[in-house]
Amino acid sequence: MMIAIKLLHNDIPIGEVIFARSLLGIAAVIGVYKLRGQFAGRFVIGSVRAHSYWAFSAATAMVMWFICITLIPLPEATAIGFVMPLLVVAMAFFILGETVRVVRWIAILTGLAGVCIIVWPRLGVGANYGSASAIGAALALGAALFWALAQVLLRRLTQTETSGSAVLSFSIATMLISLLSLPFGWALPTASQWGLILLCGVAGGFGQLCIAESLRFAEASALAPFEYLAFPIASLAAIVFFDEFPDAHIWYGLPLVVAGGLLVIFREHQLSKKAAQQ
Repeated sequence: MMIAIKLLHNDIPIGEVIFARSLLGIAAVIGVYKLRGQFAGRFVIGSVRAHSYWAFSAATAMVMWFICITLIPLPEATAIGFVMPLLVVAMAFFILGETVRVVRWIAILTGLAGVCIIVWPRLGVGANYGSASAIGAALALGAALFWALAQVLLRRLTQTETSGSAVLSFSIATMLISLLSLPFGWALPTASQWGLILLCGVAGGFGQLCIAESLRFAEASALAPFEYLAFPIASLAAIVFFDEFPDAHIWYGLPLVVAGGLLVIFREHQLSKKAAQQ
């Protein structure tokens, strides 16, 4: 999906890409539920207010993320995004009142220190804050923050609403936000660009579905480490398609971000095992 976005952004307005990704993504998810005979009741929205909080937080995160990867290299955007799980833990403490003990606070601070190292050349003292790269780094941080907020709100939402309805409300919110760019002009894609738009939408929709389905078969703490595969995959894609290489500062900060994330995952796994034994 990220490759398709970067290949499209010079010719197709990002708002148009976001709209198509959301429309095609929900179509793909609906198609899967239809084929599995699980369509009935999957997309019923109960609490409009609860869905609105979740959907617009997630939609804002996605818009920021789509824009940021057109402004900074994929490896850097991916590395910054790894702070999101740590922000989820912090927000769960402040918003949901969940207990967060010393080990996880240490993990959060370690990860935040790593992110500061990664973004320092873009947003540190003396940086050109008006440059495209600085804006891209700021948007990557904003995307992580809003997506963390969305994850916390989703925890609360899924206690009473279906995952299908959450995907639907998210897609609707994203399409509404993307339509704000319509007055600035949308382009008529060529055949090859339509193919990339289709790839973006289907890959995004199935990616969401795979994540949701994986949680049916394994605990989140067991699945979370797979998220870090995104960095080598994104880095390889960036090198092959865009001649982008990870900068040195990423290699200094990324180990701290990953260490913080893995420490949280390890602690969550310990706590879930302890709870299962009681």
